[in-house]
Amino acid sequence: MRAVALGLFALSASSAIAGVHPPEVEQQLSFILGDWTIKGLEANYRDHCTWFDSNSFIVCDTSDNRRGNHHSIAILGWSAEEGHYTYQQYDDSGRGRTEPCYANDQKGLTCLGQRQTKDGLVQTRSYIWPTVTGLGIRQEKSINADSWTDVGQVAYIKR
Repeated sequence: MRAVALGLFALSASSAIAGVHPPEVEQQLSFILGDWTIKGLEANYRDHCTWFDSNSFIVCDTSDNRRGNHHSIAILGWSAEEGHYTYQQYDDSGRGRTEPCYANDQKGLTCLGQRQTKDGLVQTRSYIWPTVTGLGIRQEKSINADSWTDVGQVAYIKR
């Protein structure tokens, strides 16, 4: 009985380690890895992104001290079942969000979000891409399916 249990454990462990996802998925996400800050905010902002467990997804641990001490965690991974990347974020206020993401023509990701607010349906498109000095991040939004407007853009640099 013990040999059967050990055999089943070894089988499940090897299938969990081997082939978590295709190599191209890992390559598509790997540009996000690093210890980052926002250019000009080096003393107050840190985003540390690392692989989790056999490169199954990336976890980014963010500290933002610009307006108090704000902490959040983001998870970026691949959903084979749904056929797209996924961004999940949770912060110290209890808020969270999940957005589907897709490869973009800048060798990065574009994530699509939406939420209902007092102003109506707010849709967002967040772009992240590798740059020569780090990462570019830009977001735009649309309220109630109106035209898209820029929310802002930041440049991430290595710490």
